[in-house]
Amino acid sequence: MCRLLGVATREPRSPRETLIDAPRSLHAVSLRGAKAPHRDGIGWAWRDAQGRMRLHRWGAQALAGHDLLPGDPPPPTSLLLAHARKGSPRYASLRGAVHAQPLAHDGLILAHNGTVHDVDALGERGGTDSQVLLRWLARAWSPRTHDRLVQALAELLALVRDFTALNLLLTEGTTLWALCLYTQDPDYYTLHWRQGDGEVVVASQPVDDRPGWAPLATGTLLRVGPDLAVSTEGLVPPA
Repeated sequence: MCRLLGVATREPRSPRETLIDAPRSLHAVSLRGAKAPHRDGIGWAWRDAQGRMRLHRWGAQALAGHDLLPGDPPPPTSLLLAHARKGSPRYASLRGAVHAQPLAHDGLILAHNGTVHDVDALGERGGTDSQVLLRWLARAWSPRTHDRLVQALAELLALVRDFTALNLLLTEGTTLWALCLYTQDPDYYTLHWRQGDGEVVVASQPVDDRPGWAPLATGTLLRVGPDLAVSTEGLVPPA
């Protein structure tokens, strides 16, 4: 159970607002959001001025004993993924920075909310369900096109059936994808998005009170292109 945040902007801007200052920033919901606290790990990935994705993560020990974030927000960026983790009971002992999210593997960045109980169906072990899921996606999603991602997600849903949610934020460094898919707790496993003011924001909860926030329906994949063009597509899990 975690909180997700993804931001794509037309021009680089400071992520401090969505990480710290907004009424329901990632920092705020990690402390006071639905099913809070989410303090088993926190992190963010962002695109730097050279177009490379950078990653900072901290485990539960860095968050213990105080209400502050463990590090300063990244510099101005046009692409940000962030995650506040509340580990599921199955992975209660895995609370170090290596298990914090976003996760990176083979050029792919992922943040995940939910628990995949039958993750062994993906054919490998090691780490949390989110780490197994990322390694599987990094192999299956090739080439890194939108159409191939849709196919890979369909293949994933044919393999895993026992999950609370597969709410995902994904990027290969240029495009942001968000998947909302849950099987329970519809008031918790939510994703909302807003487009306007030169940005697209996707978050577990609306980060502020500006008009334009809309829920992402379960089973929906949202794509935010490098030009901030937004499209949505329905994914139908196998019967």
